[in-house]
Amino acid sequence: MNSASNTPLHSALRLTLFAALTALLTQCMSFAPPPAATADYAMERSRSASPSASNIQERPGLGTQLGHELNDASTATFFHRKSDRLPDAVATFHYNDEEGARLMAALSGRATRRDGPFDLVPGKLRASVCPTWWRASDAFDHYQAGGKVFVIGSPGSQYQLKFENRTNQRMEIVVSVDGLNVLDGQTASVRKRGYVIPAKSEVAIRGMRVGGRLKSFVFSSVAQSRAATAFGESGARNVGVIGVACYEEDETARRRQRVEENYLRSGARAFGQ
Repeated sequence: MNSASNTPLHSALRLTLFAALTALLTQCMSFAPPPAATADYAMERSRSASPSASNIQERPGLGTQLGHELNDASTATFFHRKSDRLPDAVATFHYNDEEGARLMAALSGRATRRDGPFDLVPGKLRASVCPTWWRASDAFDHYQAGGKVFVIGSPGSQYQLKFENRTNQRMEIVVSVDGLNVLDGQTASVRKRGYVIPAKSEVAIRGMRVGGRLKSFVFSSVAQSRAATAFGESGARNVGVIGVACYEEDETARRRQRVEENYLRSGARAFGQ
């Protein structure tokens, strides 16, 4: 029996089986993706999901760069919020170049292109993004889709934000551009202070304050944006969005302050002696 296992017939069968297995393995290996291609794909996926400082330069679309210094004619005033914990409303909208805004709108639903202002908080606040020479008809066009707004900016253009208070009371709005508060140029928070808009009036925000200086808004590349140059990758993640937190006023507290001020003024002396 042992000698039978070494016959020429069994040797030939073993050689045939070995050749078949070798061919099969070679065929399977020919369908496997090359390691280099797999590594490149994984790297591209990683870069797309988490932008690094190097590929911020490659990102398309618009950001907001700060331009020349502006004369700041705004003044400080008191405003008593009904609640210091939470705003009464928070709304956002996006901006981008023509191609980017159109594609973003298409992802949200059936898009419609419009001009002029748009409702940000229905019945309370309207908004528009305008060139620095804005008139009523000069607002940048925008797309509306799925309840969202996508403003169409123009690279290199200066712009300003216009907000219209449609209520019968004063309103405070905390505004952010690219995730940065427009009053200090730092990371935005709804708890920070904002602009006060009188009843049935509007306000134009022409730029962002940085280091106590007001600098104009300019549509730029992502890499040149204030968010990217000042805060790197973390700042660049929020490029292209504008947010507004709205606060209603506590009228009782406001009237109380007025009464106290009137009593104080009634005791004022025209002459010290």
